[in-house]
Order: sequence, then C-alpha cells, then structure tokens
Amino acid sequence: MMSKQEKSPATNEAQNQNSDNTLIDLAEDYYQTWLPALSIESSKFLGKRLSITQAEVNLIIRDNEVLRASCINLHQRVLHLEKMCTDLCRKNNQCYHSLIKIKEGHNKFIDETNAKLKRAGF
Repeated sequence: MMSKQEKSPATNEAQNQNSDNTLIDLAEDYYQTWLPALSIESSKFLGKRLSITQAEVNLIIRDNEVLRASCINLHQRVLHLEKMCTDLCRKNNQCYHSLIKIKEGHNKFIDETNAKLKRAGF
C-alpha cells in the first residue's frame, strides 16, 4: 500500500533543488560535449540555450515514463480492488442467502415446537 505521509514543504523544496541540480548538470554535460563544435560566441550562447532545452526535454521524458509506470501500477491496483469488491459482494450475497435459510429453519422449528406444545396441551 502507498504511504499516507504528506511531504513537508522542506522535502518538496529539497526535491526541487535536486531536480534543478540534475537539470543544470545535464545541461552542462550537453554543452561541454557540443563546445568543441561551437566556434563563435553567438553559437556558444545558442549552444548553452539548446543544452538547457535538451536537458529539460530529457527530464520531461523521464518524468513521463515514471508517471506512465505509476499509472500502470495504479491501474493494476484498481483492477485488484474491483476484484476484491466483486468477491466481497459475492460473499455478502452468500451470507444473505445463508441467513434466509437459517431464518426459514428457525421459523420451521418454532412452528413445529408450537404445534407439539399445542398437541401436548400447553
């Protein structure tokens, strides 16, 4: 089961900083790879912008894959819960029918006992 703990603002801030650091590191890696091919200052600036964009795209793709996996997991849990609900309803139905049988048997017993008591004069 999933934890019901809520993330604190400090935890969220730390995750955002970690994500920003990852983005910066990834963008810097791309830029360093492309730097030998960037000969003039304007191409270096555009290369820096492009490396940031490429890093953002890669992180979005990664996050999308994580979300897709989470959705698949959630879908499996929903299917499992639906099956559990179906089983619970079936068992509830069985219990209801068992109670009806018990009630019928109980009523029959009371009727037979009352008839015996009447015959005995009570």
